[in-house]
Amino acid sequence: MLIAFRFLPVLLVALVPHVAIGQQPRIDPAGISGSVLVCGDGPISEAAFDRFVELAGGAQAKVAVIDVNDEKAATLVLNGLAKSAKSKDAAEPTLIRWKNAKAALKNLTGVWVITKQDYRTWQGMVIDQPLRDDFLGVLKRSGVVATSGYTSEIIGERGMMLLNGDLFDIRSSYISPQKKDRLLVGMVVFEVKYGAALLIKGRTLSAVGPGSTKLLLVHSMVFPSRTITLEGKSVEDLTALRRAARDRQELFPPKKVEPPFVEKGTLVIVGGGGSPDKLYSRFIELAGGKDKAKIAIFPTANADPLPKRDVVAQLFLKAGAQKATVLYGRTQAEVESKEFLDTLKEATGLWFDGGRQWRFVDCYEDTKAMPLMFDVLNRNGVIGGTSAGATIQGDYLARGGVFNNLDIRYEGYERGLGFLKGVAIDQHFSQRKRQTEMTQLMKVHPQYLGIGIDEATAIVVQGSTAEVIGKGRVFFYDTKRKVEKEQPDFEALPAGGRYDLNERKVLAK
Repeated sequence: MLIAFRFLPVLLVALVPHVAIGQQPRIDPAGISGSVLVCGDGPISEAAFDRFVELAGGAQAKVAVIDVNDEKAATLVLNGLAKSAKSKDAAEPTLIRWKNAKAALKNLTGVWVITKQDYRTWQGMVIDQPLRDDFLGVLKRSGVVATSGYTSEIIGERGMMLLNGDLFDIRSSYISPQKKDRLLVGMVVFEVKYGAALLIKGRTLSAVGPGSTKLLLVHSMVFPSRTITLEGKSVEDLTALRRAARDRQELFPPKKVEPPFVEKGTLVIVGGGGSPDKLYSRFIELAGGKDKAKIAIFPTANADPLPKRDVVAQLFLKAGAQKATVLYGRTQAEVESKEFLDTLKEATGLWFDGGRQWRFVDCYEDTKAMPLMFDVLNRNGVIGGTSAGATIQGDYLARGGVFNNLDIRYEGYERGLGFLKGVAIDQHFSQRKRQTEMTQLMKVHPQYLGIGIDEATAIVVQGSTAEVIGKGRVFFYDTKRKVEKEQPDFEALPAGGRYDLNERKVLAK
């Protein structure tokens, strides 16, 4: 069954907050609390009504339609919801006027808001009787807020700003190509097509029912506009989009990068798939020596529930560490706890485990932990890692994809933790035949030095010198180097090889 509404297409526009470059607030990787369902112009599908009731709690759902100033449209939605609620043995939905909504919102798990077309017809009511905190309460209880057609503007910047504090401007008019060219850098535009529905749940964007949503990342001085189609079973990541918008606003990646140079301390960067011989013993030496080294281990590139990494701690203890602590904190509160920060303050070595590198970014970027990690180097300590723990050390983050790591570029997760400036690091290199992908990355970002590391192989970096250890080879991609026709565009060094990362040249053994 489809219920039709005579509304124009809905455009949902997410703006990065207008603060000075370099002063952007931390992006909460969790996305929004609860769920927001945005339905476009035209018919609302049974799938959208059913999904709304499911998100509201199924048989335990307590839902209502809130009529701001359009009783006819509100009644149509009420009828659609009633059918879905009945099929799931949920309580029958109720119809509530905006002026009476405050008390009802305290007990609801799902709210569908209806207004007339232009925001000017309801904005005064929202100002006179603000309910933002009450609607946020529904979301914080893991509930759902839905809108349709022009009504979707009410959850955006002109209304209640429900989407996690960002400046979301929900537009109800078509944006011509000419106007799109004048959109502000840092915008992300979602156009929910006729009959379609967009679900924002936590950090995941997905389509509900038929139709599609067009997603536009507005052009910057570095990148052209980019359009993504969301339909069927495809999904996108809200956190990555927020980060992509910020990066475009800040013109990241920059045209000119800092030179790769470790002023103090040492980096140990392992390509995964096993470790070079005596790696842990050498790591302990670099961390202060036997019975002095204090190692902090980060397993957070793994999915929840985080696996125990006591075995990794035991390897460091067996190699002579005085102390080896596994830090399992995932949230900002955990990462900034006194126990977590105190461990970093005393650490002489840090070890980043394998997994998916974007999770490291979510955990540590823009937290109080980051400067303490750099302090380990400033105390002449050592930072190391394997696989994801190798890539995260670079300035540019290769394979940062949230849903898979098949693409070497993933917009939104292109910033590493930056212990080694001016480089992009990939791992499992020869084993997964990743040479041509690094070539493609260098064509897009020739300012970086590309480094590909084989399994059971590593580079030990001090100053600007990278020493190769282990069973395989390390590949260095320098776009400034002249390459003869039919010759490889990299220089590959085996164990014992040395490379000057700053001068971009092979050194004598």
